[in-house]
Amino acid sequence: MKLAYPVVTPEVPGRFLAWSADPGICFPALAGFGYRGVELFVRNPAEFDPRLLLRLLRQHGLAVAAIGTGPVAVHDRLTFSDADPSVRAAAITRTKAIIDLASELQTQVNVGKLRGSVRHHPDAAKWRDDGFRAICDHASAREVPVTLEPQNRHIIDNLNSTAESVAWLDALALPGLRVMLDSHHMNLEDASLPAALVVARRHLIHVHLADTHRLAPGRGAIDFATFLRTLHALDYDGFLTVEIEQTPDSAAAAGAAARYLRALLEVI
Repeated sequence: MKLAYPVVTPEVPGRFLAWSADPGICFPALAGFGYRGVELFVRNPAEFDPRLLLRLLRQHGLAVAAIGTGPVAVHDRLTFSDADPSVRAAAITRTKAIIDLASELQTQVNVGKLRGSVRHHPDAAKWRDDGFRAICDHASAREVPVTLEPQNRHIIDNLNSTAESVAWLDALALPGLRVMLDSHHMNLEDASLPAALVVARRHLIHVHLADTHRLAPGRGAIDFATFLRTLHALDYDGFLTVEIEQTPDSAAAAGAAARYLRALLEVI
């Protein structure tokens, strides 16, 4: 298992659970902490040059663990389930552009808030699923995995628990659609984190780590030793992205998380 840290791309404004800084500053720092990859939080690929990022990533020996789409929903209010068909179409178009970027960077695309809510209209769940069908067709042709992130009920009103999300995934049966799990959301929705990992094992290709209250791992109540041992027992060897509050600052948060997690991984 390898550690990754989220980094926003240059066109993303505002505060996220990610490092927002010149890549020339954060990339070498992350490599120095022992991270092997970054997860890019992207809003619009048309507004930045990925070639610069790719050059700096290679320079510092970092892979792109995944691309997160949260800024698309947060800043541009685009979701697959919006009541306005033009907004739904724009969400799909933007996601396809992100998939094209992922193909260039040889990584996956994560969908969380981008799926949208489903309780505002009787057809909203159908619109959500149609959105996934459209982007998975596009992604499959480019050999880009798409992952659904179950998120807790305080964030979104559908696909909250691991079991619910895996059942939805199996029913939809779309090519290249998998699941990613976030320990923070799991802790709020799943009765047992190790059991949830077992439920998701057939589809699991990416993991986010955060302790309770989005603290750095080791500073809350989640048993990460058992969590990581369960992943190891399930032969998970992918990236673990540390998605946490950037306190007191991103460098300190990233460093503390890496030290704690690397010590656990060394004994597993």
